[in-house]
Amino acid sequence: MGFQDLSQGGTLIPYGSPVDGTSPAIESVRRGRPPIGEHRVAVLEATRRLLAELGYEQMTLEAVANEAGLYRRYLSRTWRSKAELVRDALFEDVVDFVVPDTGNLADDLRATVVQHVELILRPEFLRGLPALQEAFRVDADLWDTTLERHVGPPVAAFASVLDAAVRRGEITAHLDPEIVLNTMTGALQLLARLGLMTSDELVDHGVRLVLGSMVELPPDR
Repeated sequence: MGFQDLSQGGTLIPYGSPVDGTSPAIESVRRGRPPIGEHRVAVLEATRRLLAELGYEQMTLEAVANEAGLYRRYLSRTWRSKAELVRDALFEDVVDFVVPDTGNLADDLRATVVQHVELILRPEFLRGLPALQEAFRVDADLWDTTLERHVGPPVAAFASVLDAAVRRGEITAHLDPEIVLNTMTGALQLLARLGLMTSDELVDHGVRLVLGSMVELPPDR
């Protein structure tokens, strides 16, 4: 799933793949990605279904194995914890992120935010992310691998959007792309969990956050 229409320009990036931080080329982001076999896909899909139905606390590895039609030991050999499994289920092979290249910063931002909102409004994401964020706080290894595989790619892609706007003269400077993206996505994730905005309102809010306070416009604008 995901926004894969490249008719307006853009680069397709698997959301859960590592990236070298300098180029959005697909081959670069695919290196180091865990092999996806039929069993792995079945487990990730089962995890998403159970997260949406039961939530993180009530979902067990035994239930996931039964839902996937596999032995529990396969899960133990592949994932070292429930948190690691949920991390992969939420972020791996879920969306294909397109780096927009419309020639206009506002449109590029909107295309970027639309893709993020599509992800965070998924029922399994809404029910699984809060507990997963707590696991990140206590498991440094889990966070480090998440940073490499699932945070790095969108940050690098977002940096390319902002840098392109600087080259076009639309903005003269911007905050660190990681700060911009985390500030925007953190706010949207909270609002999504609270159910305070529709998907369109979330997109509009995300675009306004960036354009209103995190980039510097030329003096004549």
